[in-house]
Amino acid sequence: MKPGQLVTGCAAVLCGWAAGVAPQPAAAAAPAAQSFFCGTAAGAPATTVVTADGRQVPLIRWTSAAFNDAGWSQQRRCQEVSARFDGLLKQGRLAYVTTGRMNGLPVICTAASRGGACDGLLYTLKPGQDATSTLRNLLEIRVKARGPLNETTSRLYVGLDELVSTAEANAAKPAAATQPGATRF
Repeated sequence: MKPGQLVTGCAAVLCGWAAGVAPQPAAAAAPAAQSFFCGTAAGAPATTVVTADGRQVPLIRWTSAAFNDAGWSQQRRCQEVSARFDGLLKQGRLAYVTTGRMNGLPVICTAASRGGACDGLLYTLKPGQDATSTLRNLLEIRVKARGPLNETTSRLYVGLDELVSTAEANAAKPAAATQPGATRF
């Protein structure tokens, strides 16, 4: 064997070995949510998430009549908000759910990044309603061992995975007759 052949052979072996041990890109994780739609939960209209494994989990039960006089019945709010969740998910714009103000009213909205501004309206709250408290109540958010979800700002930012896992956990709890699975609004 000539010296040049030995070097070429060693280089080929090393390249093959490096390709075998080099970190391979991880397969993309399935999104936590596949879609959202307006269904029912305990007899009330409910924004429902279809999880990655196909389960249908109520996220928000629409029971408040606060916007009825403005033409926004519980059923209409459910349909509109569910369509917004689904549309923003399909556009890839449902990274974080947060709070803000639009048209002088508190809102629950989406943001592209933690700390980012509202870039998609999910729903409007009653005048004077505390949006951060509402979002915490909606998701029954607890401070986890990894720290609070609003580490860098005074606004709360909830990732899509947290949103879905909280809805799943709420649905799995033994439900009270008036509030099964989803938070009421």
